[in-house]
Amino acid sequence: MTDIDNLCKILFLAPDYLGFIFFPTSPRYVVGKLDPDQLSIIPPRVKRVGVFVDADETDLRRQAEAYGLTTLQLHGRETPEFCSRMRAAGFEVVKAFRIADQRDFENVEQYADSVDAYLFDTKATRVGGNGYEFDWQLLLRQPLRKPWFLAGGLSPQNIEEAAQTGAAVLDLNSCFESAPGIKDYDLLRDAIGRVRRIRDCD
Repeated sequence: MTDIDNLCKILFLAPDYLGFIFFPTSPRYVVGKLDPDQLSIIPPRVKRVGVFVDADETDLRRQAEAYGLTTLQLHGRETPEFCSRMRAAGFEVVKAFRIADQRDFENVEQYADSVDAYLFDTKATRVGGNGYEFDWQLLLRQPLRKPWFLAGGLSPQNIEEAAQTGAAVLDLNSCFESAPGIKDYDLLRDAIGRVRRIRDCD
Protein backbone atom coordinates (compact mmCIF):
# COMPACT_ATOMS: atom_id res chain seq x y z
CA MET A 1 0.00 0.00 0.00
CA THR A 2 1.26 3.49 -0.86
CA ASP A 3 -1.83 5.71 -0.86
CA ILE A 4 -4.06 6.52 2.10
CA ASP A 5 -7.32 6.79 0.12
CA ASN A 6 -6.65 3.46 -1.56
CA LEU A 7 -5.76 1.91 1.80
CA CYS A 8 -9.02 3.13 3.38
CA LYS A 9 -11.02 1.58 0.56
CA ILE A 10 -9.22 -1.76 0.76
CA LEU A 11 -9.92 -1.94 4.50
CA PHE A 12 -13.61 -2.45 3.66
CA LEU A 13 -12.60 -5.86 2.26
CA ALA A 14 -11.33 -6.93 5.71
CA PRO A 15 -7.91 -8.24 4.63
CA ASP A 16 -5.84 -10.23 7.11
CA TYR A 17 -2.64 -8.36 6.21
CA LEU A 18 -1.66 -5.07 4.59
CA GLY A 19 1.82 -4.84 3.09
CA PHE A 20 4.25 -1.93 3.03
CA ILE A 21 7.48 -2.14 1.07
CA PHE A 22 10.67 -0.73 2.56
CA PHE A 23 12.98 -1.61 -0.34
CA PRO A 24 14.13 1.74 -1.77
CA THR A 25 14.40 0.64 -5.41
CA SER A 26 10.84 -0.73 -5.51
CA PRO A 27 8.18 1.37 -7.28
CA ARG A 28 6.01 0.51 -4.25
CA TYR A 29 8.47 2.00 -1.72
CA VAL A 30 6.27 3.39 1.03
CA VAL A 31 8.59 5.96 2.65
CA GLY A 32 7.58 9.44 1.55
CA LYS A 33 4.22 8.21 0.25
CA LEU A 34 2.47 7.21 3.48
CA ASP A 35 3.11 8.97 6.75
CA PRO A 36 3.30 6.54 9.69
CA ASP A 37 0.61 8.49 11.55
CA GLN A 38 -1.86 7.78 8.74
CA LEU A 39 -1.76 4.08 9.54
CA SER A 40 -3.64 4.65 12.81
CA ILE A 41 -6.86 3.93 10.89
CA ILE A 42 -5.84 0.27 10.47
CA PRO A 43 -7.74 -1.86 13.02
CA PRO A 44 -5.68 -4.15 15.28
CA ARG A 45 -7.05 -7.30 13.62
CA VAL A 46 -5.26 -6.36 10.36
CA LYS A 47 -1.56 -7.16 10.54
CA ARG A 48 0.90 -4.60 9.18
CA VAL A 49 3.58 -6.28 7.09
CA GLY A 50 6.90 -4.61 6.34
CA VAL A 51 8.68 -6.03 3.30
CA PHE A 52 12.48 -5.73 3.57
CA VAL A 53 15.42 -6.89 1.46
CA ASP A 54 18.77 -7.23 3.26
CA ALA A 55 17.99 -4.21 5.41
CA ASP A 56 20.34 -2.93 8.08
CA GLU A 57 19.02 -4.23 11.39
CA THR A 58 19.03 -0.86 13.13
CA ASP A 59 17.22 0.79 10.22
CA LEU A 60 14.72 -2.06 10.02
CA ARG A 61 13.87 -1.78 13.71
CA ARG A 62 13.51 2.01 13.42
CA GLN A 63 11.10 1.77 10.50
CA ALA A 64 9.19 -1.10 12.09
CA GLU A 65 8.62 0.96 15.21
CA ALA A 66 7.67 4.09 13.28
CA TYR A 67 5.09 2.29 11.14
CA GLY A 68 3.83 -0.01 13.89
CA LEU A 69 4.68 -3.15 11.97
CA THR A 70 3.56 -6.49 13.37
CA THR A 71 5.06 -8.72 10.68
CA LEU A 72 8.36 -8.75 8.80
CA GLN A 73 8.52 -10.28 5.34
CA LEU A 74 12.22 -10.79 4.56
CA HIS A 75 13.15 -11.17 0.90
CA GLY A 76 16.93 -11.04 0.94
CA ARG A 77 19.79 -13.17 2.22
CA GLU A 78 18.77 -12.84 5.87
CA THR A 79 20.23 -15.65 7.98
CA PRO A 80 18.31 -17.88 10.41
CA GLU A 81 20.10 -16.02 13.22
CA PHE A 82 18.83 -12.67 11.95
CA CYS A 83 15.31 -14.05 11.68
CA SER A 84 15.51 -15.42 15.21
CA ARG A 85 16.52 -12.01 16.58
CA MET A 86 13.57 -10.34 14.87
CA ARG A 87 11.23 -13.00 16.17
CA ALA A 88 12.62 -12.59 19.69
CA ALA A 89 11.92 -8.86 19.35
CA GLY A 90 8.21 -9.70 19.04
CA PHE A 91 7.64 -9.69 15.28
CA GLU A 92 5.91 -12.36 13.24
CA VAL A 93 8.67 -13.33 10.80
CA VAL A 94 8.00 -14.57 7.28
CA LYS A 95 11.07 -15.59 5.25
CA ALA A 96 10.70 -15.43 1.48
CA PHE A 97 12.23 -17.93 -0.92
CA ARG A 98 12.37 -17.37 -4.66
CA ILE A 99 11.42 -20.53 -6.53
CA ALA A 100 12.18 -21.70 -10.06
CA ASP A 101 12.67 -25.43 -9.56
CA GLN A 102 13.04 -28.16 -6.93
CA ARG A 103 16.57 -27.09 -5.98
CA ASP A 104 15.31 -23.78 -4.60
CA PHE A 105 13.69 -25.60 -1.67
CA GLU A 106 16.99 -27.07 -0.43
CA ASN A 107 17.68 -24.43 2.25
CA VAL A 108 14.11 -23.76 3.34
CA GLU A 109 14.03 -26.04 6.37
CA GLN A 110 17.16 -24.40 7.82
CA TYR A 111 14.76 -21.63 8.86
CA ALA A 112 12.10 -23.81 10.48
CA ASP A 113 13.10 -22.89 14.04
CA SER A 114 13.70 -19.22 13.22
CA VAL A 115 10.53 -18.04 11.49
CA ASP A 116 6.76 -18.20 11.80
CA ALA A 117 6.10 -18.92 8.14
CA TYR A 118 7.71 -19.23 4.74
CA LEU A 119 6.76 -17.29 1.63
CA PHE A 120 7.28 -18.77 -1.82
CA ASP A 121 7.66 -16.29 -4.67
CA THR A 122 8.68 -16.52 -8.30
CA LYS A 123 12.41 -16.47 -8.95
CA ALA A 124 13.22 -13.59 -11.27
CA THR A 125 15.75 -10.82 -11.80
CA ARG A 126 13.62 -8.34 -9.90
CA VAL A 127 12.63 -8.99 -6.27
CA GLY A 128 8.85 -9.26 -6.03
CA GLY A 129 6.04 -7.81 -8.11
CA ASN A 130 6.92 -9.75 -11.25
CA GLY A 131 3.38 -10.78 -12.12
CA TYR A 132 3.93 -14.41 -13.05
CA GLU A 133 3.86 -17.66 -11.14
CA PHE A 134 6.27 -20.54 -10.67
CA ASP A 135 5.19 -24.18 -10.96
CA TRP A 136 2.92 -24.59 -7.94
CA GLN A 137 2.99 -28.35 -8.35
CA LEU A 138 6.45 -28.21 -6.77
CA LEU A 139 4.80 -27.33 -3.47
CA LEU A 140 3.00 -30.66 -3.30
CA ARG A 141 6.30 -32.50 -2.91
CA GLN A 142 7.68 -30.45 -0.03
CA PRO A 143 7.67 -31.80 3.57
CA LEU A 144 7.33 -28.33 5.08
CA ARG A 145 7.26 -27.85 8.85
CA LYS A 146 5.86 -24.32 8.77
CA PRO A 147 2.79 -22.69 7.27
CA TRP A 148 3.54 -20.85 4.05
CA PHE A 149 2.42 -17.85 2.06
CA LEU A 150 2.06 -17.98 -1.72
CA ALA A 151 3.17 -15.05 -3.87
CA GLY A 152 4.21 -14.51 -7.44
CA GLY A 153 1.71 -14.09 -10.23
CA LEU A 154 -1.50 -14.59 -8.28
CA SER A 155 -4.18 -13.12 -10.56
CA PRO A 156 -7.93 -13.05 -11.20
CA GLN A 157 -7.37 -15.93 -13.62
CA ASN A 158 -5.66 -18.31 -11.16
CA ILE A 159 -6.88 -17.18 -7.75
CA GLU A 160 -9.11 -20.21 -7.20
CA GLU A 161 -6.26 -22.57 -8.06
CA ALA A 162 -4.01 -20.63 -5.69
CA ALA A 163 -6.59 -20.97 -2.92
CA GLN A 164 -6.39 -24.75 -3.21
CA THR A 165 -2.59 -25.13 -3.04
CA GLY A 166 -2.51 -25.39 0.75
CA ALA A 167 -1.13 -21.89 1.28
CA ALA A 168 -2.04 -20.32 4.62
CA VAL A 169 -1.96 -16.83 3.10
CA LEU A 170 -2.26 -15.54 -0.46
CA ASP A 171 -0.16 -12.48 -1.29
CA LEU A 172 -2.14 -10.40 -3.80
CA ASN A 173 0.04 -7.79 -5.44
CA SER A 174 0.88 -6.65 -8.96
CA CYS A 175 -1.92 -8.41 -10.86
CA PHE A 176 -4.46 -6.65 -8.62
CA GLU A 177 -3.15 -3.13 -9.18
CA SER A 178 -4.14 -0.23 -11.40
CA ALA A 179 -0.63 1.20 -10.86
CA PRO A 180 2.34 0.13 -8.69
CA GLY A 181 1.21 0.38 -5.07
CA ILE A 182 -2.41 1.20 -5.98
CA LYS A 183 -4.74 -1.76 -5.54
CA ASP A 184 -7.79 -2.26 -7.77
CA TYR A 185 -10.74 -2.48 -5.38
CA ASP A 186 -13.06 -4.36 -7.72
CA LEU A 187 -10.47 -7.00 -8.64
CA LEU A 188 -9.60 -7.56 -4.99
CA ARG A 189 -13.23 -7.69 -3.87
CA ASP A 190 -13.96 -10.39 -6.42
CA ALA A 191 -10.78 -12.37 -5.65
CA ILE A 192 -11.19 -12.24 -1.87
CA GLY A 193 -14.83 -13.29 -2.18
CA ARG A 194 -13.92 -16.27 -4.35
CA VAL A 195 -11.16 -17.37 -1.97
CA ARG A 196 -13.41 -17.13 1.08
CA ARG A 197 -16.15 -19.14 -0.60
CA ILE A 198 -13.65 -21.90 -1.39
CA ARG A 199 -12.26 -21.96 2.13
CA ASP A 200 -15.70 -21.90 3.74
CA CYS A 201 -16.47 -25.11 1.85
CA ASP A 202 -13.31 -26.92 3.07
